[in-house]
Amino acid sequence: MRLALMEQIRSSLGDCMVLGAETLEIATRELQRDDFDLVVIDPGLPGFDPTAPADRVSVVDKIIEASPSAIHVVVTGSDSSVEAEEFRQIGAAGYLGKTGLEPGVFSDVLEDISTKGFSIRLSRVGMTIPDYRYSGLTPREQEIIDMMTRRERGMKRKQIYELMSQRLGIDVGTVEKYYKQARAKLMRQGHKLPKGL
Repeated sequence: MRLALMEQIRSSLGDCMVLGAETLEIATRELQRDDFDLVVIDPGLPGFDPTAPADRVSVVDKIIEASPSAIHVVVTGSDSSVEAEEFRQIGAAGYLGKTGLEPGVFSDVLEDISTKGFSIRLSRVGMTIPDYRYSGLTPREQEIIDMMTRRERGMKRKQIYELMSQRLGIDVGTVEKYYKQARAKLMRQGHKLPKGL
């Protein structure tokens, strides 16, 4: 999940570098070496009991303390509105449940933070189809494939092109090109295409 989350952050934010740290020790060391604009925190880091509220608060508090100038967003698989409020009180600007995280959500969360000061998005278990990941696709091609497979019934391809165009700040025609390239790659590789593609 860590690599998938890092990729989602990178694709949501565009031109950036994303650094991942699997332990609190690695995270605090890197935070002492560099200033980061955005720090995404999983309160269930190894070495701490992910079910113990005190351990979860300790992880978030230590990371916020080590990077006071950053925007802090907590991403967790065990989310609750009570915990979100507790983390907001100690300095987190955002709180996201991992379940149901969709591509592009980080740019939406940052927009919420800039306009409202805090963003909360609790898990949604609304998955009706599995997630597909394909080798050989660029991140943008994968994102358009994801958006197409998750589109609501009756939603046209052109509407998806427009949504992705707005999210990434690129031309609608370029988005359509990504879609056609991705679809052609998948067909050449002999993949059975999910319904809706």
